[in-house]
Amino acid sequence: MEEPTYLILGVVLLCLGVYDLLYTTFAPRGAGIITGTVSNLIWRVYTKTSRMMDNRKVLNGAGIMIIMATLATWVIILWAGQTLIYMSQAEAVVNSTTNVPATLKERIYFVGYNLSTMGNGDFKGGTEEWLIYSAIISFSGLIMITIAITYMVPILSAVTERRSLSVRIASIGDSAQQMLLKNWNGRDFKALESHLNGLAQPLAKQGQMHLAYPVLHYFYHSEKNVALLPNITALDEALTILLLYVPAASRPSSQTLIPVRNALTTFLSSLIAITPSPETTEEPEHDVSELEEAGILLQRPETEVMSKLTKRRKLLRSLLHFDGWDWNEHNTPKFTSDLDAQDIFSG
Repeated sequence: MEEPTYLILGVVLLCLGVYDLLYTTFAPRGAGIITGTVSNLIWRVYTKTSRMMDNRKVLNGAGIMIIMATLATWVIILWAGQTLIYMSQAEAVVNSTTNVPATLKERIYFVGYNLSTMGNGDFKGGTEEWLIYSAIISFSGLIMITIAITYMVPILSAVTERRSLSVRIASIGDSAQQMLLKNWNGRDFKALESHLNGLAQPLAKQGQMHLAYPVLHYFYHSEKNVALLPNITALDEALTILLLYVPAASRPSSQTLIPVRNALTTFLSSLIAITPSPETTEEPEHDVSELEEAGILLQRPETEVMSKLTKRRKLLRSLLHFDGWDWNEHNTPKFTSDLDAQDIFSG
């Protein structure tokens, strides 16, 4: 390969890596194309392995693996790009003692330690221009790696907040209909307001956190009480039932209901970028059988209004599947610990 070709390939690879790193860490719009591709590929490997082994706990390690792979990918791209640039001229790197041009392996070694330090002194730039460039990549490399590592630190705090929010939603009820039945006082669902108050802010924050830290979506929890997506789905379905089937006079106040619904919409929008298109997904059936059995008077929803929610409910189903859950699982018990007797809450 001719030397100018090395320079062009190196510059392109370096620009691509720097752009992906800066876009992912600073732009609150999701992951860069490289980071997104690597994350999605690793997640698919984990989900296929989980299904083959019929063990969801396999997915618990996906988040950490994706973080490590993302950091490694950025370092490798920066390292490879700079190495190609140093391959573009024979005198770019020389032995400090003999001034003999460095070999390929020696250039890889030279670039590696220059990206993180000022070097060991056994090799140097062969000309004044390459000496200056070596100093530049030492500083820029250290800055880029520091940015990458610093970007990952807040993720642990964000994961903790997500678990806390999930438990809060799960405590409302085991399913969409149970969330409503537990807050039915015989006349209306006004008691649900106490659960919805203050819920819009953490939901909206989670949506923005998923945009700022796309890797958050890959931190999987096999326990339903701390798994956010199944609980988000149950809550969203509960609000859908309220809006479609329950007369306005029997619902929680609009001042409480609408902000939570809008926050849920924002959260779902933040996940569209990493989820396969839901167009081919079959819309789940509307189920209000438990409410009907309880004797609650429901209204017949308009077909036109129901059709407008088709995309939303398809997206929810697609998100659940992508996250390793089946649709019906969001309606199963969330708290199954043997530390408490669940029968104590009945009656």
